[in-house]
Amino acid sequence: MLGGLHPFLKLLFLVLVMLASTMVVFILGILAAIPFFGSDIIHGFGTDQADINLLRYVQILSHLGLFVGASLVFAYFVGSDPLRYFQGKQWPAGHTLLVSAFIMLAAVPLVYYLSHVNQSLSLPESLKSIEDWMRQTEDAAEDMTKLLLEVSTLRGLMFNVFMIAIIPAVGEEFIFRGALQRIFHQWTGRVHVAVIISAILFSAMHMQFYGFLPRLLLGIMLGYMFVMSRNIWVPVFAHFFNNAAAVILYYMAHNKLIDFELESIGTGRLSVWLALLSLVVTVFLFRLLFAETRRGL
Repeated sequence: MLGGLHPFLKLLFLVLVMLASTMVVFILGILAAIPFFGSDIIHGFGTDQADINLLRYVQILSHLGLFVGASLVFAYFVGSDPLRYFQGKQWPAGHTLLVSAFIMLAAVPLVYYLSHVNQSLSLPESLKSIEDWMRQTEDAAEDMTKLLLEVSTLRGLMFNVFMIAIIPAVGEEFIFRGALQRIFHQWTGRVHVAVIISAILFSAMHMQFYGFLPRLLLGIMLGYMFVMSRNIWVPVFAHFFNNAAAVILYYMAHNKLIDFELESIGTGRLSVWLALLSLVVTVFLFRLLFAETRRGL
């Protein structure tokens, strides 16, 4: 219906759809939740279990509205068939998904090294007030993440996998790779530019300034997975695998099932060499993914 629009108009339409979808989902979600949460749903959040459950509910609403619902509505109006538009009609071969998971694993040292570098960056003294605000925002986001992740039951773990791995993997990949990357590719005619721009937006959307570089790298990796595989489910699966692994590791460490600190990755004396090795192995696996997908999904 709107497939013939100029890419700029498609981008504008996507932004409008994201805003409208978020508003509609939030209004309906809040109305539906009032019988369960009562007036607390409009009074903000505390740290007791009821407030944490409310926070989880709002987190799900935000992803369903801003990403999942918006991407499907956009794809319907632009391409009439969302799955066809997102190149998701066919499920990828198992070995293709396996390679994408190995890529995410191989990139871990590089990602955490970039995270360490990113967190050590500081602004000039004249911009100290901005840096303090950025640090406070980062700390608040980290505190909220811990509230969501710190569960002690298997049921809580499965819910977190659903909330933090499944829904974001589908919604964010549909928006950033399926919609935005495609728009910028049509606009610029250059696939590499489209991958980088969509990755920048992907990282910036999270509003965590001291995690910008590692998320940028992840966005670039997911973008090239989509380009090479020509199937949206490959980056969706890789995104899910990355988030689910982090959720499960945090659960095991929090409940003393393993003696492991995620923050320690990328900070040792060998971190630079591990990051370089990680880069080499990741590039090799991307070449393998490219070879696998050329044989057919």
